[in-house]
Amino acid sequence: MKNVAVLILFSLLLSNNHYYNNLFAFSNTFNEIKKIELNNDSEVHLNQDSNNYINKIKPSLFSSIIPGSGQYFYNKQPHKGIVFISLEILGWIGYNYFTHKAEDFKYDYREYADNHWSFSNWCDFYYDYDDPNSEFRDLFSNELSGEYSSINSGHGLEFTYDDTDGIRRYMKTNTETFGLFYDENNFNQDGLAQEFVVERNLTMFKTHDFYEEIVKYDQFFTGWDDQNLIERSVNGWGTDNATSPNKAFAKNIYDKSVKNYKNQDWVMIVIYANHVISMVDALIVSSILSENASLSYDYNPTIDFHQAEIIIKLN
Repeated sequence: MKNVAVLILFSLLLSNNHYYNNLFAFSNTFNEIKKIELNNDSEVHLNQDSNNYINKIKPSLFSSIIPGSGQYFYNKQPHKGIVFISLEILGWIGYNYFTHKAEDFKYDYREYADNHWSFSNWCDFYYDYDDPNSEFRDLFSNELSGEYSSINSGHGLEFTYDDTDGIRRYMKTNTETFGLFYDENNFNQDGLAQEFVVERNLTMFKTHDFYEEIVKYDQFFTGWDDQNLIERSVNGWGTDNATSPNKAFAKNIYDKSVKNYKNQDWVMIVIYANHVISMVDALIVSSILSENASLSYDYNPTIDFHQAEIIIKLN
């Protein structure tokens, strides 16, 4: 088609009559020819663009699911692909390891706490340290006022029990209702709280918060069966706490479980990061490869007989 246009131009230049009129006519003719070429080429370019787009994103999609797969199978980067997939495998091995460790410690501290902490002990002995002569009174008192904290203050534990009509009731210990409930049933007298637990089928809600509170907070210290062996300890924030051998043992196991759960979280962050980095890397490399493979040339669609232009494109 371009050869035909060149022949027409050559014949026009050889003629002496109406040069500029002929040149204008040629310009219109050439533009019509060019339009036909562009329409034919547009369909080809559309298919090429569609294929290029698919080829660009395919490695990225594969790497987002299995890190390294896009590099290994599509971008012809086997070594990089092996690195990404190795990190993925190691990540999941580490995740499972820390998960199992955390769950094992969780089972251990819960079982130990169930055997050595009770609601009845907590109620029986809570006010035993409300004595001006007790060296541990400050551990259970308000830091500002110095007043001994009531049993229904601070954090709360949840439980259910059967009332006198056999109806199941719910209660939380850090409420005014529980304060009245505690006084009405004389839970501060030895043995009465345990009788109530048995007769009314009192059941604690043993959630994660329950175990966290009984191993961390002084408010629930007297629930431990060795609360008479009380000692003063300093926590990581420099605050004094009430502790005993059994509480300290349970707290140690609890801390190990928490530490392994945190390690599990960090490993999961690394796994996610590996997916994202592999996906982005595969997209960048596939785009570069696609551009290098689609180097082409084209004419400026506006014809200028005094200045011909050739444009190189990267698609």
